Order: sequence, then C-alpha cells, then structure tokens
Amino acid sequence: MRIVAVFPAAPHPFGNTDARWFHVLLSELLARDCEVSAIVASEESDERIAEAKQWVARLKGDLAVHWHKLRVDSFGLRRKWQNLVRPRSEMLQDATLIALLGRTLERDYDILHLEQMSTGWLGLGLPRALLNVHYFDAIDRGDRPNMSLGERKALWQAKRATIQLLRGMQNVRLLTPRLKEFAESINPRGRYWVVPFALDASLYALQPLAQEPVVGLIGSMHWEPSRSAAERLITRIWPLVKGQMPEAKLLVAGWNAAKYLERYAAQPDVTLLSDLAHSTDFFSRVAVMVYAPSQGSGMKVKVMESMAYGVPVVTTWEGVEGINYQNGRECWVGDSDDELAQQVCRLLANADERRRMREAARTLIEERYSPRPVVDSMIAVYRQIAGSRQQAPQVTLCT
Repeated sequence: MRIVAVFPAAPHPFGNTDARWFHVLLSELLARDCEVSAIVASEESDERIAEAKQWVARLKGDLAVHWHKLRVDSFGLRRKWQNLVRPRSEMLQDATLIALLGRTLERDYDILHLEQMSTGWLGLGLPRALLNVHYFDAIDRGDRPNMSLGERKALWQAKRATIQLLRGMQNVRLLTPRLKEFAESINPRGRYWVVPFALDASLYALQPLAQEPVVGLIGSMHWEPSRSAAERLITRIWPLVKGQMPEAKLLVAGWNAAKYLERYAAQPDVTLLSDLAHSTDFFSRVAVMVYAPSQGSGMKVKVMESMAYGVPVVTTWEGVEGINYQNGRECWVGDSDDELAQQVCRLLANADERRRMREAARTLIEERYSPRPVVDSMIAVYRQIAGSRQQAPQVTLCT
C-alpha cells in the first residue's frame, strides 16, 4: 500500500503531541511494508527539524520524506482576502508546497493521509484523501464570557474553516466518538471513523511511586483547555485539598506556565515551572495529576502520558474523552470541585491505592493505546477507502 502523508509538524518521538503521533504512524506503517512518502510542511526551527531528521533516518523501510519550510503569501491584503474566502488556508498560499504535493501524487497512491485541519485544504477534490482530526478548535475556543475581539474573530474563523472542510472532505478519521458526532452534525453524509491516539509506551519509563504529597498539572498554558484546567486547580480545587492536607504541595508545569499563571506564583506551596528538560522532571515528582479543563475536545495526551508514567490521574469526563476507562480503576473521574478534591486527598493518603491505579492505567495504555493496535485500526480504515478505488481522475489541487 502506498501512502502519501502531509504533516504540519516534524515527526519526533520526544516532540510535541502531533510530532509523537507522526513518528509512531511512520514507524508502524513502515513495519507493515507500506511505501510512504511524507511531506513535512512546518514553520519549526532549523534545530527542531535537524533533530527530527536524525530520528527519521533511523527508521527502516520504504520511506521518502520531503522537508518543506512553510511560507505563506507575503502580500498582506491578498493573504487576508484568501483567509476570508478560505479561513485558515495558509498552506494553499504556498505555491512550492502545492507543486511538491502535486509531483508526489503523480506517482499514484492508495491513500492521501492529511494530519490536522490545516492540511485539509490540500485534499479537497482529491480521491482517497483522509483527513485526520485530533480536536475541533471550534469546540475548544467555545463561546466564553468576556472574550476579546481577537478571540471572537479566531472563533469565527475556526467555525467557518470547520464547516467548509467537513463539508468538502468525504473521509474523516477522528480520535473520539464525541468528535465524530460533532462532524456528523455538520456533514451527515461524510464517512467517519474513530481511531484513538497512540503512545509508544516503551518511551515512557514507569516512574517510582512518589513519596511526597505533591499534586501536579502539566500542559501548554497558551492552549485554553490546559490553562483553564490550571486555573481551576489553583483557585478552586487546591484550596480544598490544602484544607484537608496542609502538608501537600502543588506543582504546575509546561510551556508558558510562568507567563499565563504569574499572578498565582506567590501562593504558599505553589510552584510554577515553564522550562523542563524532560517531562520526567515533572512526573517523577508528582503523586497525583489533576486535570479538570472547563472545555476541550479530543484525547488529552498529558492524561495518557501520566497513565503511562504511572502517575494516578484525577480528572473530569473531558479529561478522559476517548479513553475506555473504569472509574476508580485506571483513574478517578468526577465533576464538582469537592468531588475532585476528595479523590485527590484519598490518593495522597493511600499509597496502595495509588500503586494499584498506576499499574491498571499503564496496562490500559499498553493494551489499547499503543502503536500496534491503533495503527492496525488505521490500516483497516485505509483498506476501506482504497478498496472502493476506481480509475483515478486527474489530480487537481485546490488553489
């Protein structure tokens, strides 16, 4: 099977969420003797691309990777007009990228695998194109009170892009049933598959059981779901925990933590960490991970990583969206601040329960959300799309 894949970030086993999945996908496709041509269309730094190239070079199989520095239209008024007509269509403004994809597809292909909504514009009108959606920005941004003009504009553009792309793409893979329902509400005639996110558990060493009563949260704080989860934890859940367990401490880490949460830095027993050399610098110190976002769609990879590292999780239903868990076995899931705080204190006070939960959670990740079963499901989706293949029409990219 010949796969052409377009990635908006460089595949990297220790990169951001997207990068890790892209590396897993490439590794597993090559292990199944697929022929893969990947186009990495990214604005990442040269240093990050160089690191990714080193990791990709270690992969064995029939793989060709085209590294493309994404460039949008430099003429401001034209760029604004293009984004008004086709919201968030920056990739269509890169003529070199369009030509590169056209040449790659001319060799024929079975599946055009497009990752994230931003690449969807490249697949409109093309046969056997599969758009892979991890979350919907239109859900995550939501209609929040006191939104700025810029935030309202971004939400408006996100909604417009979502509607146009879902109505234009026939084949869509989504991470969770909730995302599938949202897509169906926009285009009930589309073909949809639910295939979850995968973690390579071999990269996540089980951390020693924490001895200190440290509660933690890690995430990119410029992303609204992570920031809202941090603010709820600090201002509402943490005081309840601290009232019952005065010796407890709170650690909040991740990109831009100090920038967005600076006003909470002076609170007693609260530590903010913006720069981590490795995620184990966080997970090795934390006894319980608490993730309670106000809203956020898709699978929460930091929750999955916490399970893989062996740190028990207390969260809401949105925190475990797409994960087939048993409440009280692999994690604790609640709704109210009081309920979440009670479960945090219960785990902090009971090392045996934390040990049982971390073992069950790690097993869940290995059995259901590791590369092999997830990419097996992806291959099944590919076969359904390619199985109905007829004489391919002439490839014409949307420009």
